[in-house]
Amino acid sequence: MPSPALAPSQARALAALLDRMFPAGANHPGAGEIGATAYIAAALDGPYRGDAVTYRALLDVLDGEAGGAFADAPQSRQLALITALEAGTLPGLPANQDGAVFDLVWRHLREGLFGDPVHGGNRDFRGWSAIGFPGAQTGYGQAAQALDHPIDLPPVSVATQRARLASPPWTQPGGPRPLGADVVIVGGGAVGGFLAHALVRRGVRVVILEAGPARSGRERAMDEVLSTAFRNEGGAAKFNQEIPTWRTGAGMRATRARRSQGLETALGGNSVAWGAVAMRFYEQDFRVRSATIARYGEGRIPAGSTLADWPLAYADLAPFYTEAEQLLGVSGQDGANPFEPPRDTAYAMPALRSSGLGLLFGQAARKEGYHPFPLPAAIATTAYRGRSACTYCSFCSRFGCHVDAKASAQNTVLPEAMATGRLRIATNARVDQIVTDESGRAVGVCYRDADGDTHMVQGGTIVLATNTFENVRLLLLNKDRRHARGLGNETGQVGRHYITRQQPSVYGVFDELRFNRFIGPTAQAMAIADLSSDHFDHSQLDFILGGRVAAFNQYLPVEASGVLPPDVPRWGEAWRAFFTHAYNRTAMLFIDPEILPYDTNAIDLDPDTVDDLGRPVARITFDIHDNERRLMGYLQTRAARILEHMGASRIWCRPHLTGAISTHDVGGTRMGVDVAGSVVDSFGQVHDTPGLMVLGGSTFVSLPAVNPALSILALALRAGAHIAGASRA
Repeated sequence: MPSPALAPSQARALAALLDRMFPAGANHPGAGEIGATAYIAAALDGPYRGDAVTYRALLDVLDGEAGGAFADAPQSRQLALITALEAGTLPGLPANQDGAVFDLVWRHLREGLFGDPVHGGNRDFRGWSAIGFPGAQTGYGQAAQALDHPIDLPPVSVATQRARLASPPWTQPGGPRPLGADVVIVGGGAVGGFLAHALVRRGVRVVILEAGPARSGRERAMDEVLSTAFRNEGGAAKFNQEIPTWRTGAGMRATRARRSQGLETALGGNSVAWGAVAMRFYEQDFRVRSATIARYGEGRIPAGSTLADWPLAYADLAPFYTEAEQLLGVSGQDGANPFEPPRDTAYAMPALRSSGLGLLFGQAARKEGYHPFPLPAAIATTAYRGRSACTYCSFCSRFGCHVDAKASAQNTVLPEAMATGRLRIATNARVDQIVTDESGRAVGVCYRDADGDTHMVQGGTIVLATNTFENVRLLLLNKDRRHARGLGNETGQVGRHYITRQQPSVYGVFDELRFNRFIGPTAQAMAIADLSSDHFDHSQLDFILGGRVAAFNQYLPVEASGVLPPDVPRWGEAWRAFFTHAYNRTAMLFIDPEILPYDTNAIDLDPDTVDDLGRPVARITFDIHDNERRLMGYLQTRAARILEHMGASRIWCRPHLTGAISTHDVGGTRMGVDVAGSVVDSFGQVHDTPGLMVLGGSTFVSLPAVNPALSILALALRAGAHIAGASRA
């Protein structure tokens, strides 16, 4: 048998460390009794084996600094050493700058305390019982979401649901290796799937090359540990080996953005993990620069911002919005959002039901003169095209749906496209080369299969349909004699105009009120758009644009245990006491601010960090600017007022800068008419590389206060109609 990751003395120090970080109380067990110590020890021999060296070094330092054995040191000495660890000043740990080692241990501790028992922690559901979380229940009735409704169900582990959750809803792709097609799509996520659907039903032959494995779309349902952005099991095949680096300014060394949002690398991409909010952009969003100048003057555009109008109008995209909504099955309330752009059809289904939290938010928002509405969502509220209605379980955003109520590529477009016989899908096909001919035209791609062998697929049109970072990286990595700076980059625009959503949420604790916020999908939210875009007068304000404010559900314990007011420490008795009391009493008002593009924010190739194949990873240079700081401060103040009306006893705000990689990452291959200021046209055709197209969020010109997914899919459908029309011409 292999040696355990920790020696006996190290295991003893770990147990003492964790019991100091989450100590036992009068009515609650400590970390060891809950099983967190056993969880981490086992994980260091398994999924976290790469962190074992860090743990061994830490535990040896703790023993050394304690004068022999940390476990035997006086409590005051133990507390002092943990304080130094958190501050990044513990001697002997050079990698502990900014408390990085503490952050690692703290995250693992929270998983051991509040993750599903199937992973070895949360023994006998003791962590869940301490906070009142019932675990992997398959659904809840409406009464359970009423304010202060008692939940008396015994906790359930995901292990008891495996047979139900794993049932595949469609046949996995297979067959011989593809050699060519009319269109070759790199990326088997939502963009690739919707584009393929648009093409094959018009008679076009398509090959999708997906870097990750095939899957049903129900994997990891109801398992927070595996689905969390920290573990990101869905990105294991590729993304976790190429996580971009991040720095806030040029001249700085970038570091891995490991604790940011993870992206999925598997068939269906993030359509399996997405939160399913499905809103159209507002009409003004497509002419944001000119509309701002027309109302306030050109001087209101912040210095250094590259804000621009889109090269298409809402009317150009409207029919494809309708098509995307019908394919997804979008639930919503017609006319509820007074700012909603014109629609030619009603929503496919009624909106998700309102929770007690949503109703309370709506009442408070109306007191401020706002117009609350339920968010449209690609989640079935009635039976729809063979999919079941939502059961309002606790696991939606970042999870597969155990009843296929949430739309994904797997349960919408891919089965229909495959049934035509004109779509081939190759999984575990990792593309690393875009092949061009002597004229500089894209004519194929080369990919590595699961065995490391290289194959080429030829195509009349090559489409990059991956995430923003990989779209940019593939263009920059691929050069030929006509494209010395990378494909699409003859004018130096690839990687520029990058924007990532920030998440400056506002939280409130209600000492006498329980929300059961763990019930229901994230998209089951009440929101206001009064503060979005230019829906309010900015004449006397010191910023432009705005943001959406919404009261979200889905509050799961591992993530929630890290949501703390600034005066509550991240470990010790005060942390335990706060979280066990506040878990079911905390409301979050989520803010989606409009972040402007700037000439200082960009994506390029990191000269110091490579992926598992030895290729440079994407490097993010991103920081927020004064316009966004002022905007977010304004939005947080208004959100706090709503929480006050709701009755919160304690209110606090997240920082304005919340990091890179948000799944609302856009820009880098901006669309436009001017070749000197963009990479692709409005259909995604790369200006300087015939035969090559780029689709996805990377082509966005701006980032409105609306989730980008529906617009991304509408643009893919529009591109599909254009490609098919051109092929018939």
